[in-house]
Amino acid sequence: MTTPSGEMAAGQDGALRGPSRRSLLQLLTAGGAALAAPGLWSTLAAAQAPVAGGTLTIGADADPIGLDPVTVNAFSSYDFTSLIYSGLLRWNARMQVEPDLATGYEQPDPKTYLFRLRQGVKFHNGKDFTAADVKHTFDRIMDPATGSRLKALYSSVESVTVVDPFTVRFQLNATDAAFLSNLATNPNGAIVPAGVDGINTQPVGTGPFAFEAYQPNQQFSLTRFADYYEKGEPYLAKVVFRFFKDQATLTSALRSRAIDMTWVKDPKVAAAIARTSPQFVSAPGQTSRTFPIWLNMKAKPLNDVRVRRALSLATDRKACLDTVLGGSGKVGAMIPESQVGGYDGTGEMPYYRHDPAAAKALLAEAGYPGGIDLGDYIIVAANPLDVACAQILQQQWQTAGIAVKLVPMETAPLLSAWANGTWPTLLSVALSWTPDPDAIFQYVKSDSGFGKAMGSNDPELDRMILEARAELDVAGRAAKNLAIQQRIADNAYVIQIYQYPLRWEIWRDYVQGYVPLAANIRSFVRTTWLKK
Repeated sequence: MTTPSGEMAAGQDGALRGPSRRSLLQLLTAGGAALAAPGLWSTLAAAQAPVAGGTLTIGADADPIGLDPVTVNAFSSYDFTSLIYSGLLRWNARMQVEPDLATGYEQPDPKTYLFRLRQGVKFHNGKDFTAADVKHTFDRIMDPATGSRLKALYSSVESVTVVDPFTVRFQLNATDAAFLSNLATNPNGAIVPAGVDGINTQPVGTGPFAFEAYQPNQQFSLTRFADYYEKGEPYLAKVVFRFFKDQATLTSALRSRAIDMTWVKDPKVAAAIARTSPQFVSAPGQTSRTFPIWLNMKAKPLNDVRVRRALSLATDRKACLDTVLGGSGKVGAMIPESQVGGYDGTGEMPYYRHDPAAAKALLAEAGYPGGIDLGDYIIVAANPLDVACAQILQQQWQTAGIAVKLVPMETAPLLSAWANGTWPTLLSVALSWTPDPDAIFQYVKSDSGFGKAMGSNDPELDRMILEARAELDVAGRAAKNLAIQQRIADNAYVIQIYQYPLRWEIWRDYVQGYVPLAANIRSFVRTTWLKK
């Protein structure tokens, strides 16, 4: 992913809209996945003009957990919000920021943005899109009663003012290097209609597809929105997501043509599928998923930094990476390499070395010479890679005198416990791609909802995060982000294990015009068509 500039890129034509040749299979090698350079997709223009109509069936590995972009917390919902809703800005095929519902913006000073809005845009219910909808969306985000995770991301926003029906002003209280990136990201920047309730289950947006129906654990269907502002798009008449609870049935459905495209989590499975047929196009994602262990530091024993550091020293991160992922990833800090901000999350970090003897010494110093039982370690039951890693960690920690009980849990209650701080000691929720490192840092900031839930209380770290967010110089920001990572690791606020591509996407070669994004959302289904 490239660092988005302050200037919005011009709209891209069909030449940027994805692969049409199955030669992309070579991107997956037996030893793992090679990264597809963004420019590669721009060279693979379809030889045939797009054909309208048809239904694209996508195999999905998780149901959505809410469809209101202002309140949604689950990554599993993002595929759906990215097709139903639009934002002021969006990411193009090269992962650069470009206009969407806004036609452009002016910046009278570093803390003021005037957005000119596109006219003639309709919501799916027929309502006209205006500046009032933008203000309504951000008023909801900033209202504490909404409980939106986006409030922390937009903490620099002082006010949103309707200048006229098609002009809106954002006044910031500080320079914010992440502001435009957040606006371009779905669901973070998705605009919802004023005066419409119930969008969490009956979503209404301005996106290329309108909500049709949802049968939990079965399928989710969308239909082409005839009044979508980009004339001629989308090409597809319908998009259907079918849900599968494990990779075996998902890949079987792909081979039998019950679905046209999907993604898988396990790099070894992806490589095996790619070898089975020349009719598959495979595109590995960028390294965009991190696997952290969140520590509840509100009470003993994890309020003691010596215990937390012991846990970090007892962890053999490289062994986890090699065993679970076959090396398809890397040991790193909380920022994955596909992030912007000038720092890719790698490098030497305090207490990252594997040293069980040093871990035992720290535990003894903390008053636990015979070892310690940390109780429940909660993990996502539906992700076999996470479960496998947790099992390895359990064995590693045992060697250092640290006992845990693995507790696999369904995703919805796990996310609720994480947000509310009601987990006992250890919990793993992996982080997917975010538009900027600041979004990840918010999870450990003392005054954020998640920070409070885990007992974060570090004014110096909070100050460092705010300074990095306000730094517009790339090199200067990279240094600040590195320092933040080192402080997090030194205090072992979070035990980061590794980072790796979140998904490996695979589709049939008759699916044309599709572009996989580092953001791991399928917004380019809007340009997808089916070759006859």
